[in-house]
Amino acid sequence: MKRAEGAWVITGAASGFGAEFARRLRERGERLVLWDRAEVPLKKIGRELGAHVEIVDVVDPAAVAEAVQRSADAAGPLAHVVSCAGILRVGPAATMPADDLRAMMDVNFHGTVNVVTALLPSLEAAASADRPATILFVSSVAGLRGFPDLAGYSASKFAVLGYAQALRGELRGRPFDVRVLCPPPGDTPMVRALDEVPPVYRLSRLYSAAEVVDAALAGLEGHAFKIFVDAGSKILHRIDRVAPAVVDGIVALSPHLPSKRG
Repeated sequence: MKRAEGAWVITGAASGFGAEFARRLRERGERLVLWDRAEVPLKKIGRELGAHVEIVDVVDPAAVAEAVQRSADAAGPLAHVVSCAGILRVGPAATMPADDLRAMMDVNFHGTVNVVTALLPSLEAAASADRPATILFVSSVAGLRGFPDLAGYSASKFAVLGYAQALRGELRGRPFDVRVLCPPPGDTPMVRALDEVPPVYRLSRLYSAAEVVDAALAGLEGHAFKIFVDAGSKILHRIDRVAPAVVDGIVALSPHLPSKRG
């Protein structure tokens, strides 16, 4: 697919999926604008890739709006966005601290909305009917099905998916390509930092950021709204839609499986 000419804005670009998207897109010769609130690693990857960087907390709408203006001044037309910024907290729903629940919703959902809302006018200005702007949301397999010890995270990623579906319908007929990436557990600093991973992670190995991003970029060449990384996630989602009790049983078995965390 031919896409609008202009820079790619990547949030959460200092590490994990965001950093890998930046590297892959730079290899293609794309112009990059990298956002994150982690100043030191963001500036490092910005120097590595020759990209414009913005130290910005996506939870702050005013800061996001200012970052859009500075980014456009520095990099020219902003044509695409990959919304990777996110956080993860795990534990039983009944004992999850309210602050952790609120933080996940603020960053994962409200932060995503702040970024996309602020960028929409710039993206549309850069696009044309035959060269759409890209809006790639990053949800999760946990945004398709709630899993034990991931209640708050699942809720925030369900919200991202629902918002993306609604926005896609509202933008129909305008020059936007709206997609949602639904990756399995990733081998990222965010997951590696956990003291203990949720039992459901035992159903899958941890996928590298490179594997996730390669699948995402390949998926953007197709037409599916939901982009999956692996066959297992796609199959689980299909089964859950027609026979959720089967998936209930699989999930119930996960605590008894050996850990696949390397």
